[in-house]
Amino acid sequence: MRKKIDLIIIGKFETIDYKSYSQLPLDRIDIYSDLTQNRMIYLDNGFHHSLDIYNHIKYNRYYDESSYEERRKMYNIWNLPSLNPALAATPMINNGLNCKIINNLDSDFDIFVELAQSMDRPLIAISTTFLLTWSVIGKVINKIREKIDRPIFIIGGAFINDQVSTKGIETLENPLRKYGISYAIHSYNSEYDLFNLVSNIDSKDFSKVNNLTYFDDDKFCLTKDQWNSPYILKNDIPPWDKIDLPENNKTIQLRSSSGCTFKCSFCTYPVQSKGFHPAQMDYLKAQLEIIKHMDIENIIFIDDTPNFPVPRFKAMLELLKKYDFRWYSFIRAQYIDDGIARMMKESGCDGVYLGIESADNQILKYMKKAANTKIYMKGVEYLKRYDITTFAAFIIGFPGETSKSIQTNIDFIKNSGIDYYSLKEFWYAPNAPIAKKAKEFGLEGFGNKWKHNTMNSNEASTVKMEIFNNISESIYLDSDSGLWYLAYMRDQDYDWKTIADSQRIIVEMLRYDNQKRYLDKDNLLSSLSDCITNN
Repeated sequence: MRKKIDLIIIGKFETIDYKSYSQLPLDRIDIYSDLTQNRMIYLDNGFHHSLDIYNHIKYNRYYDESSYEERRKMYNIWNLPSLNPALAATPMINNGLNCKIINNLDSDFDIFVELAQSMDRPLIAISTTFLLTWSVIGKVINKIREKIDRPIFIIGGAFINDQVSTKGIETLENPLRKYGISYAIHSYNSEYDLFNLVSNIDSKDFSKVNNLTYFDDDKFCLTKDQWNSPYILKNDIPPWDKIDLPENNKTIQLRSSSGCTFKCSFCTYPVQSKGFHPAQMDYLKAQLEIIKHMDIENIIFIDDTPNFPVPRFKAMLELLKKYDFRWYSFIRAQYIDDGIARMMKESGCDGVYLGIESADNQILKYMKKAANTKIYMKGVEYLKRYDITTFAAFIIGFPGETSKSIQTNIDFIKNSGIDYYSLKEFWYAPNAPIAKKAKEFGLEGFGNKWKHNTMNSNEASTVKMEIFNNISESIYLDSDSGLWYLAYMRDQDYDWKTIADSQRIIVEMLRYDNQKRYLDKDNLLSSLSDCITNN
């Protein structure tokens, strides 16, 4: 007899509606080009994610034209398993509850429906780690309600936490009512809040459930607001051999710490995480001991700064040397020397994400990056010496940005030897440290619409496109998925040369679209087909 399911957690789903964009008239693309440029490719009368071009070549069909069973075997970066659902499920599984994870709802919707329909009253938790709007949440809830009777929704994660921290908890009431969401957990490190909610949901006694909003006889209710330290002790380890992982996957995401020791002025993470919380190496070792017996070859570490403090990182590298995993990680280039780069390679490091942000020394000071151009160049040199693939992220338009600092970034991208790069316009978060100097910089606005003394968001977007269209020494990647994209392609058995060659073709397709040459890609498509077929 199948054990009763206590909870289903939905990890993620596609947030971009490619089909809707495809229905918009091309002759009016200037109206919505900022939403499509460098993010999707036009082919066969529609816009597609770049990986869907691979599907078109390999399977002769696109992802959304395929069955769910077929989608699970196709190229889709969302098929890569996330860490957050596994962390959320850990206390429940470790305490005997039956918690099922749907990694990518778009690929696993048939599995989800079967599981949910087997429950007397389906309890469904939706992670908002990758979400930016309520409308996307409402869309997936409506999709679920079309197939599932009387579902009960729990929502939590980064988006909810950010809404409360920036706008106050009262801001949750209206959207919860609008979309029929019964419970919202607004805490950071919310794993045990979720466990306590699920454990007490039948009794409706929420006196021991912190950081919860819910409705009682249509009254909007709150429980105690309580900070949670991250759960990174040895007895908090995810039971990886009991957690649902997607098929056609050899990669897992792990963390060895939470938070960050740095206080970059554009970043809200140190504010939300309340400092740096390193786990003992036993926490990592216990997970590696489980994973080594599974069909897992690759690890993505999501630690914000795993290579600082340096002695801790060296201990981590010595531990990883004892296993046979290929791994990827965020890295601060200023803490790399020859010895550390060598140890990284010896322990299985295959690629790194470098949060360069800017190569201009004055902007780096404004950002409080604790780095400079010279030390960045040296760090990249050490990594390249040991054939570790580098992906560097840049912010365009940070307060104080000028044409001179932009040119410094361009020179760095061209001359440093980085393999891949991304460009992203400055995002103004009112709870980021830079907001305290808004008056000094003349900084006004919110999110992706802002202005300051030396630039505005429209100018930053223009500069971004100019850089993208003129850089050939390094290869452009999407800013939101760069490291994961590289790790995913390696997971799918692509060698580095094929990844680089194929991405150069993808970049050229994006440039054709920027030039409104939507129907001129036959030669590029043929080249891409030859490239990935010969891998």
